[in-house]
Amino acid sequence: MKITYLKYTVFALFTTLTAISCSDVVNMDEGWDPDMGANGAPVVRKITASSDTTTAISVASLNQSIAIFGDNLARVTEVRINDISLDLSQVYAKRHRLELVVPRVLPGTVTNTLTIKTALGEITTPLTVTLPELKIKGFSNDFAADGDTVQVLGSDFDLYKIDSISATVKFNNQDIRIFNCSQNGFSIEVPEGTSTEETSYLSISTPELDSPAKIPFREKGIPILTNDSRTWINGWWATGIVEVKEDSDPAAPLFKWYVMLKKSYSGAWQYDNIMITHFWLDDTAADLLANPEDYYVKMEILNPTEVPLARYIKIGNSDLEGDGLIYDWDPASTNNGVSLNTMGKWQTVALEVTDVFRGKDGNKTSLKIAKQPYVNQDEFNNLKMAMNRELAGDMEFYFWNLRFVKKITVE
Repeated sequence: MKITYLKYTVFALFTTLTAISCSDVVNMDEGWDPDMGANGAPVVRKITASSDTTTAISVASLNQSIAIFGDNLARVTEVRINDISLDLSQVYAKRHRLELVVPRVLPGTVTNTLTIKTALGEITTPLTVTLPELKIKGFSNDFAADGDTVQVLGSDFDLYKIDSISATVKFNNQDIRIFNCSQNGFSIEVPEGTSTEETSYLSISTPELDSPAKIPFREKGIPILTNDSRTWINGWWATGIVEVKEDSDPAAPLFKWYVMLKKSYSGAWQYDNIMITHFWLDDTAADLLANPEDYYVKMEILNPTEVPLARYIKIGNSDLEGDGLIYDWDPASTNNGVSLNTMGKWQTVALEVTDVFRGKDGNKTSLKIAKQPYVNQDEFNNLKMAMNRELAGDMEFYFWNLRFVKKITVE
């Protein structure tokens, strides 16, 4: 990725600041030498985190408060990290100590240095600032209907100028408006007439990217449990499969069926089978088996507003459940630690293949490729889902369209 300048304003840092590692307030004047004098060029003896001034550091992160100890550090004329000059009104400096916040900025040139200038000289000292890579997870609903508003989710979008001003965004090579832009995503409206058979692509270009980022939409991937009825042959439990009709509730415009679970559990740790399905993999899944860490298991899921998804939902290869290798999915763990509630709307959930289809005896995964796919039932893979609710209470959710999808990479 190309690194260029992004305008940044450092938060004011004067007499107090909150320590990064705890909620204690640090008195910036405590233990400071009030001397503002100098008798030569600046000297740096140690760099630390502001929250731990006893431990020297050589690596800092964006937005981190750091302290520089030495001599002749007062009355600075410039402070520069990489090629970014800081706003001096936001630098707190005395003769033997200087405090600053590492700007949340991508430098144009990475030098891994800190430079301090005064009227009597300057010093450059090593300091590496870790720069986060742009991550794009995908759409909040990969199979949203035409006309629906859908989010594109990830992290550090602001650093890479993915916003309504700096970014050029196209959907199937046509310009599209983005809105509700933030550090972790933005929204679009799905264009009318978007194909339900072919994968569509959203492309993002910004001055910070060497090449456009491409995000697939309605990507069918490698099927596990989909509209292709062969993906659930000879495998089901009567928890509930719903044929989608015009009056189905909830509606699911792009699905032929979906699975439902609606039950009340009177006690903790009640075990309840939801479904089992069988699917074949052919040679197109060779990379999936070789590099399962590069893939997600995705599905669309919906729960009513008043019934958030509770832990645990067991999902994985039923053949390995006796070995303790079935995945205990806590929905909050894939939702930034917050209880997952789709609020009555379909939402795409992405799980790690290496969690859902764990390997045994040192293997990366338990998945296998069939020599006679869709013919030889001894060669299919199993996927089981069961409810093992941690606490008594109600559960109601719906899901469909399980598939393997390769993770998005950004160059």
